[in-house]
Amino acid sequence: MNKAKIFSIIVAMGGAIFLSGCGASGQQFTQFAKPQPDLGLVYVYRPSAFLGSGVYYDVHVTNSSTQDYVAGELVNGSYVQVAVPVGENEVWGQTESKSSVTLDVKQGETYCVRGSVGIGFIVGRPNLEIVDMATCQAQIVETKATK
Repeated sequence: MNKAKIFSIIVAMGGAIFLSGCGASGQQFTQFAKPQPDLGLVYVYRPSAFLGSGVYYDVHVTNSSTQDYVAGELVNGSYVQVAVPVGENEVWGQTESKSSVTLDVKQGETYCVRGSVGIGFIVGRPNLEIVDMATCQAQIVETKATK
């Protein structure tokens, strides 16, 4: 074999190994949970996509009643479910840049935030956006919980 062919095989094997652990492996989404009476519920989900499939980021929640905390890891084709207090909550993710949305959470309400990954300088950049329930319901069914 020539050197170019060997190099191509090594690159392909490396890419396959890199991408093999990049998807969600938890339980498939089935239905929205009912929020606890004194809280709100936020689903952050990321539809499966080839672009940025190897990039993942932690989903953080910051609000006035608690310190910043990590709600879960958002990988390709996954969702994170998090109960949040009533009031203003910032949901954010960060790689080389930060993306965030602010939700004015009402008691007993459910909210959806769609995540994705855009092109970055060194690593993909997170992108979070609030979506309506109809859009969320149509897209989140293709995702799995992160473990």
